[in-house]
Amino acid sequence: MNDIGGTFEEKVKTWLGNLNINVQDLNIYLQSLTHRSYANEKKIMSRGNEQLEFLGDSVLSFIITSYLYQNYKSLPEGKMAKIRAFLVSEKTLFEIAKEIKIDRYILLSKNEESCMGRKKVSILADSVEALIGAIYIDKGIDFTFDLVIKLYKDRIIENVNAPEITDYKTYLQEAIQADYSRPVKYELVRSEGPDHDKSFYSVAMIDDKVVGGGKGKSKKDSEQNAAKNTLKKLYNLNL
Repeated sequence: MNDIGGTFEEKVKTWLGNLNINVQDLNIYLQSLTHRSYANEKKIMSRGNEQLEFLGDSVLSFIITSYLYQNYKSLPEGKMAKIRAFLVSEKTLFEIAKEIKIDRYILLSKNEESCMGRKKVSILADSVEALIGAIYIDKGIDFTFDLVIKLYKDRIIENVNAPEITDYKTYLQEAIQADYSRPVKYELVRSEGPDHDKSFYSVAMIDDKVVGGGKGKSKKDSEQNAAKNTLKKLYNLNL
């Protein structure tokens, strides 16, 4: 996996073919799969896939925004922004990475490999963005648009049809249960101010580790805001 030999190139080409990508320039895809650690280890004069990641991030955001505008014009701008933020988040990119099996083809240094880099959320998410950048360069925007929407369509429909979040605690618990199989607990850490105008501060915890906090004019409101801020932090939601 750590050598760009003919065998690896053929495996990458076959993998891309299974994604219905008829490759024109294989080198750009190999670059998109090259992590910075591998480039440094092999003394390749590049920053690995970082520039393609930068490009792919913008291309992905443009495609998702365009699709939402073209197909869901009745949606308020705020909800479009929330949906886009979730779809381009690291968590969603990681899910896409696993679905397309990009983790099998990323080129990592021996040290990064030993540190389980092939399973790291950030590395996989960044590699998907770099791949999108490579597809855009190799195949153009129309092809990239169609491929991205194919990968994202079910998630787009699910998020468009999802009700607005009003109970952040329930929403957070469902998300955490799906991802970590752990309950979320809340703890009131302090209250401030006179009795007629108190502010309450609560934290949300998973396995007794604080993952977010919030304040409100009641204990209940402070817990809801702690859940809301945790959703922002863990899932990059624009709430």
